[in-house]
Amino acid sequence: MTQDYGPGAQVTMPREMNGVAIAAFVLAIVGLCSPLGILGLILGYVAKSQIKARNNSGSGLATTAIVLGWISIIAFAAFIIALIAGGWDAWMDRMDDYKNEYN
Repeated sequence: MTQDYGPGAQVTMPREMNGVAIAAFVLAIVGLCSPLGILGLILGYVAKSQIKARNNSGSGLATTAIVLGWISIIAFAAFIIALIAGGWDAWMDRMDDYKNEYN
């Protein structure tokens, strides 16, 4: 005597991970200490569009790469502004020293 359980359960295969999302995430993490965050940001947007078109997984990695890319751009811009402001202050100090010494 056999027992009938009905049709088998639907088995879905896991979605393929998007490689561009992984690369964007890695570059965005490395980009927190260098200007490579810009590349991570760009690849994050590319990965998001590929994930939608191909129904891949990795949307969280792409979103994180985008956020970290923007953070690295803001941090890099703040660093450049601080460097310019500090350099301007040092230049003005040297000009004042020059004027005091030769006038």
